[in-house]
Amino acid sequence: MYKLYWCPETASSVVMAALEEAGAAYELHLVDTRQKQHKTAEYLAINPCGLVPALALPDGRTIFESAAMIMEICDRHPKAHLAPSPGDPDRPVFYQWMLYMADTLYPDYRRYFYADRYSTDPADAPRIRAKAMEDLLTDWKVIDDALAGREWLVGGRFGGADLYLETMATWFEPMEALFARYGNIARVAGAVAARPAVIKAAARHRR
Repeated sequence: MYKLYWCPETASSVVMAALEEAGAAYELHLVDTRQKQHKTAEYLAINPCGLVPALALPDGRTIFESAAMIMEICDRHPKAHLAPSPGDPDRPVFYQWMLYMADTLYPDYRRYFYADRYSTDPADAPRIRAKAMEDLLTDWKVIDDALAGREWLVGGRFGGADLYLETMATWFEPMEALFARYGNIARVAGAVAARPAVIKAAARHRR
């Protein structure tokens, strides 16, 4: 059984949705970030970055980074068909989009929401935030263009990359502006949001 260390309004929602889609057994362990539980010695031993989520695997090992959790869940539950199998021509494409979202979109969002952390001068924060929004729009366009004529992001079928896409789309402010600008993103995110696993995870993660 998995154990998901989670908190409302974090990327633990997409990991929970992936577990639900896989039909995996898991238990939840709430980490109350408002009470700074993610900075305790106990939690830092699980995730030294002091961030939520973290995922304890059935063998007892614990991993962090939400993209890694999704990829691992996909591989451990091949019957759920959440990712192309090793050797499938679409497997590298799955890696590509998971890492693009984790390494490109995710840092853009961090600069947008935590602009004050990227300079020692508080006066820089508005410019950092504005540039982050500019980069988000540019980087989302890459995905929107790739979805032209495609129902899903990888391999012609729903999978873990689409789960990750939908979650990241919900972080955009305002989300409606992203969807108005990029119709393919809106279409895929809407289809993912309507899935029972995603509805369940979203309901759990609302404060």
